[in-house]
Amino acid sequence: MISRDRDQQQHKPPNATRPNPDDFGIHDGISEIIATTISRSGIPNAAPIGIIRNQNRDQICVRLFPGTHTRQNVIETGEIAANIIHDPVVYVESTFGDLTGDVFELPDGAGCPVLKGASAWMIFRCRQLKGNLFELTPVRGEIHDTPVLCTNRGFNAVIESLVHATRYQLNGDERYLDLIKHYGQIVQVCGGSREKEAISKLNTIIKEIS
Repeated sequence: MISRDRDQQQHKPPNATRPNPDDFGIHDGISEIIATTISRSGIPNAAPIGIIRNQNRDQICVRLFPGTHTRQNVIETGEIAANIIHDPVVYVESTFGDLTGDVFELPDGAGCPVLKGASAWMIFRCRQLKGNLFELTPVRGEIHDTPVLCTNRGFNAVIESLVHATRYQLNGDERYLDLIKHYGQIVQVCGGSREKEAISKLNTIIKEIS
């Protein structure tokens, strides 16, 4: 069951002004976020993706590939939410499994779900441009907290490990295992407890799919 809101009485109708992606940390280049969507039948889904922003063209896009729940849900509903979240375990769990329903909430009581634990989220309308490329138009967003975060090499190494793990899952090329091992060593040196828990979960998953 998806929570309907943290406190619906405090929510106001979406502002007519489009939210500024800069305020949500979505800058020029590729920003890694947890995307949340929902199927036409009401089943929520979460998966890490990279949001591509080209400030020169004033365009925000994502690449969504056939066979994924995210793409199918976007085609069905035309919406996607970008959740800015700093928990590496959530990245691992949403890459190789399904998050439980209690981690989602519906900000407006319906529509696109977001993650309760997100520092901020932004909902976009989606329009397929060509092939796997979808253009995103910001609709509304909320910032729940603005922690001062330094760059943690351990967290970044978890993200890189996940990229290589998904590629290994697709083609079985063992050079990706060497890269995962390399980034895992960085996690052990630079990461905190959550980063180390995340890489441990990933290593277990890699053994299962190898």
